[in-house]
Amino acid sequence: MNASKSLLLIVNPKAGKCMAKKVLFDIVSIFSGGGYRVTVHPTQKKGTEDYVKAEAPHYDLVVCCGGDGTLSKVLGGVYASGADTPVGYIPMGSTNDFASNMNISRNPKLAALGILGGTIVPHDLGSINGKYFSYILATGAFTGASYSASQKLKNSLGHFAYILEGSKYLAKIKAFRMKVVFDGKRTEGNFIYASVSNTTSVGGLVKFDKDAVNFNDGSFELVLVRKPANIKESAELITAILSNHLNCSCIKLYHASKVNMLFEEEPCFTVDGEKLETSKAVTVQNHKRAINFVVPKKHFFR
Repeated sequence: MNASKSLLLIVNPKAGKCMAKKVLFDIVSIFSGGGYRVTVHPTQKKGTEDYVKAEAPHYDLVVCCGGDGTLSKVLGGVYASGADTPVGYIPMGSTNDFASNMNISRNPKLAALGILGGTIVPHDLGSINGKYFSYILATGAFTGASYSASQKLKNSLGHFAYILEGSKYLAKIKAFRMKVVFDGKRTEGNFIYASVSNTTSVGGLVKFDKDAVNFNDGSFELVLVRKPANIKESAELITAILSNHLNCSCIKLYHASKVNMLFEEEPCFTVDGEKLETSKAVTVQNHKRAINFVVPKKHFFR
């Protein structure tokens, strides 16, 4: 078969259990059989987003083979390029919340086949002070677990590793002072957790009602968790966390397209599962329908 279309395959060889090395030939064979001329580019510590930005306009399809952190770099590069090149995802990470949102198979071969037979849909993209992310940024309690848990532990236990690591912080949670302005609203106080997301699942720890999340409506879900004021509120918060429900006086859920946060001390965020240190002033922006994403045809996308 003569390849009539071109595909850029961005591969993180270290994601998950280094699975990409084991299945790369099969993935390339699947795409080649589907009529694509495949170019493989392994990720480096730096420069992936810039590479994708430069190359995306020259391809018919860009596919990310890696974890959620690698995907955010690929999506950011495609968006920054100004091209409307569609993006596919073969998840190789330990948690893969984004893949769960899109009903993408965690079997690499099935994921590749799903891309070939998939449907292109628009998807929102986020940015924090100009750095792009695919589905979530968070700060405060538990967020350190995503980068402090060892890669070996992540590979062997998946999202349960985040719970194990995060539980160490329960007795040591330190509140942070923050002012938040979003879509004409304002709030401030002492918080132990804050996140801005476009996902139905956060590391397997928190799950949103699928009817409450729309991936291409230009709006984020903003979750703020206030520090409990007494034993009763602490008990309510623990119950809410364990039951995966946000029905707690300490937890507030909002919808917003732009969020400005001002901290008294410099915060440390996790962005799509990777650590990001930033300034005291943070601007989070939703870029509505910025990415053309390839999802399996069986996926229902509003």
